[in-house]
Amino acid sequence: MTIHFADRNDAPAAHRETLDGYIRSLLEDRRKRLPSPFVISAVGGGGKTTILVNLFQNKFRARSILTTTTAMIAPGHRDGAINPCEKFRQLDDALLRISTTPPVASGVWYSKPFPGVPGKYSGIDKDTFDAYIRERREEHDRDLIALCEADGSKRKPLKAHADHEPVIPRTTDLTLIVFGCGGIGKPLTEQFVHRADMFSDVIGKDVGERIDLDNLIDLLRSGHLFKGIPRTSRIAIVFNQADLLPESQSRPANLQRWAEEVLSIPSIDAVFFTSGAGDAHRTEFGITRSVSDSPLFSAVVLAAGLSSRMGEENKLLLPLGDKTILETTLEHVLKSDIRELVVVLGYEASKVKQAIMSTALEKAPTDTKTTIVLNERYESGQGTSVACGVKQLSDHSVACFFVPGDQPFVSPAIMRTLAEHSEREKIIIPEISGRQTSPVLFDRYFYDELAKLNKERGGREVIDAHGDDAVVLPVACRDERAAIDIDTRKDYEKIAKYDKCSE
Repeated sequence: MTIHFADRNDAPAAHRETLDGYIRSLLEDRRKRLPSPFVISAVGGGGKTTILVNLFQNKFRARSILTTTTAMIAPGHRDGAINPCEKFRQLDDALLRISTTPPVASGVWYSKPFPGVPGKYSGIDKDTFDAYIRERREEHDRDLIALCEADGSKRKPLKAHADHEPVIPRTTDLTLIVFGCGGIGKPLTEQFVHRADMFSDVIGKDVGERIDLDNLIDLLRSGHLFKGIPRTSRIAIVFNQADLLPESQSRPANLQRWAEEVLSIPSIDAVFFTSGAGDAHRTEFGITRSVSDSPLFSAVVLAAGLSSRMGEENKLLLPLGDKTILETTLEHVLKSDIRELVVVLGYEASKVKQAIMSTALEKAPTDTKTTIVLNERYESGQGTSVACGVKQLSDHSVACFFVPGDQPFVSPAIMRTLAEHSEREKIIIPEISGRQTSPVLFDRYFYDELAKLNKERGGREVIDAHGDDAVVLPVACRDERAAIDIDTRKDYEKIAKYDKCSE
């Protein structure tokens, strides 16, 4: 028995969109998942500040914070020679309020004045910013959008990254890679390209030669500009200052051809050509993928066990509020940022399947593929269920959470934090209040090994075999139920009582 719902290949490849419209669509998708802040980081060359200030003034959410992890000219600084915000007819009053702590209302968050440069401020420490965003996630803050300038280009339209760049927060939901089209047709020199020597090395073009748009596409294909972008972030490319392109290049047909070529690069979800300064900034042409090509995180929910310590009852079908334990677990998992869910059934499979069908059909976001599969060897131990689930994972999956079906208050916020720390060939184990717990996140490097398990210990066998690759990550969680799994009647009565008291 294998049942599939949804398929990431059902939708058309791409559709026309504006930058603003794209961001609104991402915010709408976020509403179907864990309520949390939304973070946009901008890296690359000319136009980052203008774009972020323009987005701030769009008021996508009730509260906006503008910040930087490097350094930035304050939007209200009155110097047209160095401040692109002078081109805005009027700035939102909130952009004139600078705070050294996270502003309670909309505002600007910097560290301290930059020495010797009037109007310039140092950025917030990246870890400090991430800790604040995760704290707001714990509070289910759905009202905040944070806009972070995570790179510097010395006001030049193009750049390459040094080893220490960029400084992108791990909590970023969308990374904008910005190119200033004012550098196209110009010589590859420090006048137009920050770190011209590095730029030259990456694209294989001599310093002094003319730069064309194909060179920028080569830079993207190299992966150089993806450095530091967390796996959990979507990526959009912004060719800013498109009004500075030669007329022959700025025709819609040409913009579309270049945009489609860029969108063929894996992991890029959207491409925009924008123009205009200040309030007049607008999208000239843009296309987005109908289905994201960003890294796909999966979850396998293990719901095949015998519930032997519970007695005669199947613990997964016991009521918890107006749902069963397993339904509650699934709802929490589906609120996380996974886009693939596999539920492994075994003991009393027909009853369990019937109990979860409505959740699988109705609660899964439209871009999440859900599979229900039967492990016919469930009595042989949890390892067989892990193996059964792994074999169902998509070729696109980069990492997978393994969630016990009896962990009904598994935290989507913790799952997001684990995903933000995920790396190739690493296992991430959450630690809450000094105790290691589930769900564990395995990089796809371990999938083949997990698929061969056939013993009771499950994923622990792989963790023990790869101790140097296992990272124990302490995570803060205000809900003490997040790490609780239900093994006995006493466990169930305790958590059921807790749940009733919290209503």
